[in-house]
Amino acid sequence: MKDKLCEAFCGDLKVRAVPAGLAVSTPFLAPDGDRIGFYIVKENGFLRIEDGGLTLPTLEASGIDFRSGARAAALRELLGEYGVELDQDDKEFFIGGLSEAQAPAAALKFMAFCLRIRDFMLMTEHRVASSFRDDAEKTLREVLGEQVVVHENAPVTSALTEFPADFVLQASGRPPVGVFLGMSDNRILEALFMQMRARHEVQAQCAIVALVESGDSLSARVRQQAMNRLDAVTEFRSDEVAAAQRIRREVVGRAFVIQ
Repeated sequence: MKDKLCEAFCGDLKVRAVPAGLAVSTPFLAPDGDRIGFYIVKENGFLRIEDGGLTLPTLEASGIDFRSGARAAALRELLGEYGVELDQDDKEFFIGGLSEAQAPAAALKFMAFCLRIRDFMLMTEHRVASSFRDDAEKTLREVLGEQVVVHENAPVTSALTEFPADFVLQASGRPPVGVFLGMSDNRILEALFMQMRARHEVQAQCAIVALVESGDSLSARVRQQAMNRLDAVTEFRSDEVAAAQRIRREVVGRAFVIQ
């Protein structure tokens, strides 16, 4: 049994010499179908296991932002669990300061880490929504400042409770602004429904805006309806501060200076 287990786990492991040390190719596949691998190099008399600086850029290129929020916290937890460090300059994950005796066990831990971190590419919609929400809330609070009160998961008015807004923003002497985070057509359709009720049924003084994560979050048809009917539609990723500033103008009003 032991021999069969060793064959199953290690039979397809490939190790080849490279100028820097050893390149290890494992039998495990990444979501893109490529084998997961790593390098073992010598550094100041010790061994260092590293991923070559490809993993993090690949994840970031797929749209995963580790700078803040739920994903940043999850990455820190994962690094601590496996004893892996991140070289911020080279974007490399590594375990360093190893003796030859320590290297095999550390290599197994590093391989497990490489498998786990790729789970970020398989995040559920709920996890992604949670990360977007964290990022959006942080930016909104920074841009709005203390003069605007932020309520989470709240109705825009007491007469409209079916679909609470993700955030209700209230500035002194101004109507409330309901912010609906748009990662799918359904959520924006809810925002459109709430605006229709606010204007034509209860005549509530309020504004409804959509904060969309990225350009491909909505279908073309729903995006068109939102842009033509909601008080504002803003796109968050890659222009976060400007998106929050546009919402701020809806909350506090515009100040025009005539020269």
